[in-house]
Amino acid sequence: MLSVLQGFISEIPADLIVFFEIGIMILIATTIGFLMRVFKQPLIPAYIITGILIGPLALGLIKDPNLIFSLSQIGIAFLIFTAGLEIQFKKLKEVGSVSLIAGALEVILLFLISFFIFGWFGVSGKALIYIGLIVAFSSTMIIVKLLSDRDELDTLYGRILIGILVIQDIAAIIALSILLSDLTLNSLVIILIKALVFVVLALILSKIVNPMFRVAAKNTEFLLLVSISFLFLLTIGASVAGLSLVIGAFFAGVILANSDYKLEIEGKIGPLREFFALIFFVALGMQLELIPKEFFSIFLICLALILIVKPVVTMVLVRILGYEKRTAFLTGNALAQTSEFSLIILTIGLNAKDINHGLFSTLVLITVLTMYLTNYLINYGNGIFRMFGWILNPFKSIVIKKYNSTKDYYKPKIIIFGCHRMGSLLLKEFKRENKQVLVVDYNPKIIKSLKEKKTQCVYGDFMNEEIFNRINLEETEIIVSTVTDVDDNLLLLKKIKKVNPKTLVFIVAKRISEAKRLYKSGADYVILPMVIGGQKGYELIKKISNNKSLITDVRSEHIKYLDSIHNLLY
Repeated sequence: MLSVLQGFISEIPADLIVFFEIGIMILIATTIGFLMRVFKQPLIPAYIITGILIGPLALGLIKDPNLIFSLSQIGIAFLIFTAGLEIQFKKLKEVGSVSLIAGALEVILLFLISFFIFGWFGVSGKALIYIGLIVAFSSTMIIVKLLSDRDELDTLYGRILIGILVIQDIAAIIALSILLSDLTLNSLVIILIKALVFVVLALILSKIVNPMFRVAAKNTEFLLLVSISFLFLLTIGASVAGLSLVIGAFFAGVILANSDYKLEIEGKIGPLREFFALIFFVALGMQLELIPKEFFSIFLICLALILIVKPVVTMVLVRILGYEKRTAFLTGNALAQTSEFSLIILTIGLNAKDINHGLFSTLVLITVLTMYLTNYLINYGNGIFRMFGWILNPFKSIVIKKYNSTKDYYKPKIIIFGCHRMGSLLLKEFKRENKQVLVVDYNPKIIKSLKEKKTQCVYGDFMNEEIFNRINLEETEIIVSTVTDVDDNLLLLKKIKKVNPKTLVFIVAKRISEAKRLYKSGADYVILPMVIGGQKGYELIKKISNNKSLITDVRSEHIKYLDSIHNLLY
């Protein structure tokens, strides 16, 4: 079968060979990608596997890989460009000290740990730097996709994760700039000066072309063309200045991320990015070789550093910086993989002959494997926490002592677990009726805000037994849990009903199937936001459609209500 296929390809006219080779590549990538999606796996490993299959390691279907490799450089530019599109200055202000400190320290510590461990094992030269960088960085693309699928981007640990990943992406760009120098002091200074001059000129250019973007925004096709032109203008400019195209692509993304047209550009550039990224990852797979035996120890040590050491280091940092065990654990657990930036770094290292094919293949295989495992680590994060959360017991949050007094003992009539979204709405209504409410939350920013507003609150996770030891559940009349993890809520129900069966327990759930499980376990009422939202939304639409003059008053009242909720917590 293989010989027939290879014979068919050999008969294709020379002017059509590239077309057929790219076509075969896309067909195989689509097939493997479809299987990956059926089993809810990330697509990047599918593309790399495609490269292995069509490359010299397996079927050898691509006779002239040079064009594929050239196209993959455009893939690198688009990947870096879209990474730059995520760097909004206002977002950098929002990530907070925990993301900045934990992100920076995690990169530095993992790099140093890897550097010294592999140096002790006999690895030398620039290879040590490449291994350290591969271990230190995590995948923004994979994590954002998985959190988005689980509707967890706006959770506390999701927001911390995004902040850490932004810091890592900036660190990756700095690392790429350094790697392109010869690592001498003079070279680093020259690269730094060139980069600063380039950034200043790019910013000036962005102001000059801004009127063009304003005109282009009136036509979506022209906006796409102008955006791509801006990307290529800066990448070519960076190359002419002796910098990497990576620098030009990144700052093209950053500049457009802070323009008024970010969302439109992102939506239009997405399909192109996916196509060229596919070619990049396939080209990467085509360069893989079988891992030599002498690299097997490097493979195992890297896996241990990425899957165990990196998550634990991040967990400890987030925990010490003021967050509950669960938040710290889920944050570190999600970072247990290498980055798409790692693949770009490896490609640069291989082309510069700083690393050999054996080490290149070893580190790419680690990237594929860890990206694959991330799907399970994030999806089963709460279960893994229940099994291994004890590892954070020795580390105490400096915030607990600040906000909680061990002498406090609470006798509330109403308890709200979680005060971020729905919890804040309920708190507002209960306070308006002068109800005696206690809020339990593991976000120190929310606790700080509640303390300032003289609202009775406890900093902590409701799965922590110490929290319940300080609350008189026997006198509690109503308990509301806005935490949406069904397993946690089942344990909460069991604990509450055992102490006080008469307490009314209201629980928020995401799905109808989860609501049924909670009802069977004794929940008095399960709140499904999508169901309630649909009901109330229909009632509102019907009311306004019958009397359109109401819209101004209804809209005004809603805006005032939203402002009052925001002021309650912030």
